[in-house]
Amino acid sequence: MKFITDYPVRSDLRGEWIKPENIISVMQHLELMGIHGLGITDHPAPSQKWLENGGHEAFDPYAMLSFAAAVTKKTELFSHLIVLPYRNPLLTLSGMTSVDVLSGGRATFIFGAGYLRSEYAALGVDFENRNVIFDDAIEVIKKAAGNQAISHKGPGYDSLDQIVKPGFVQLPHPPLWLGGNSNLTMRRLAAWGQGWSVMMGSSILSKTARTKNIETVGDLKEAIATLRVLVEANGRSMDEISIQASTPLMDPSSDASNEQKIDAIGELGSIGVNWVLADLWSDSILESKDRYQDFKENIAPNIHE
Repeated sequence: MKFITDYPVRSDLRGEWIKPENIISVMQHLELMGIHGLGITDHPAPSQKWLENGGHEAFDPYAMLSFAAAVTKKTELFSHLIVLPYRNPLLTLSGMTSVDVLSGGRATFIFGAGYLRSEYAALGVDFENRNVIFDDAIEVIKKAAGNQAISHKGPGYDSLDQIVKPGFVQLPHPPLWLGGNSNLTMRRLAAWGQGWSVMMGSSILSKTARTKNIETVGDLKEAIATLRVLVEANGRSMDEISIQASTPLMDPSSDASNEQKIDAIGELGSIGVNWVLADLWSDSILESKDRYQDFKENIAPNIHE
C-alpha cells in the first residue's frame, strides 16, 4: 500500500502555507514521514462563489510540481488532477515533459474533464465539447510517445511536425491516470488508463462534480468489478491499473482510533486499492507535521498487504 496527500494551497492564515520556505519544509517532512506521493490540483480561474462554498485555491500545477521536484528526492509527483481540456495539448505536453525531466522521472499525470462551467467560460473553452477536447488531447500525448514529432489537426489548432523538447524521461510517456467515476471514465480506463483516482464522497459531492456516486467500500468494490469486465474486454489486465481511493476515517475531522484507521485502509487494500489518500492537514503547519509523524509511527507500519 502507498499513500498520497495533496498539498493544501491557501492564502489565509497570514499566508503561512504559501511561503516558499514553509512549502519546502512541509514537502521534505512528508518525504521523511514515508508519504509516497504528493498531489497538486488544477484550478486556474475558479469563481469566487465556488471558493466561498467549499472550493480551494491552486497554484499552476506544472509550476508547483516542478518546485516539488527540486526540493524532494524520491516522492512520486502527481497532478491530482489536471483538467485536460483547459489547455492546448502541446502546452500540456510541454508542462508534462518539464515536470518529468526535472523530477528525474517521478511524474504521474491524473487527468479529468472538469466540472466547473464558469471556469471553462473564463478560459474560453467550450464546456459542452469538453470530452471531445479531452480525447483529442490524449491522442496528441500518445502521438508524442517516445518523443516523436506531432502532426495533428484538433479543435482550434493545427500541428505540423511540431515536437516538444526536452522529451519524456519515462518512455513512451509517464503513467496516465484518470480521475472521476463516470461511465465514460470507466471506458477510458479500460481502454488505456494506467491508474484510477476514485472520487469518494457524498451524493452532494458527486452531483457537484457531475460524476457517479461512490460513497462506501461496497460501492467501490462493485465499481471495480464493473471495471474489471471492461478491462478484460479490452484484452488488458487489472494488474495494469493502479487504484487510489480514500476513507472518511482518515479525514482530520474523524474521531476514529488508529486501529480503526488501520482496519479501514486494510479493507480498501482487500478490494484492490493500492494507493490511499492521507490528507491529515490542520490549520497549523506544526500540528500537521505532528499528525504525519503519528501516521509514520503508529499507522503505516501496521498496514498489512
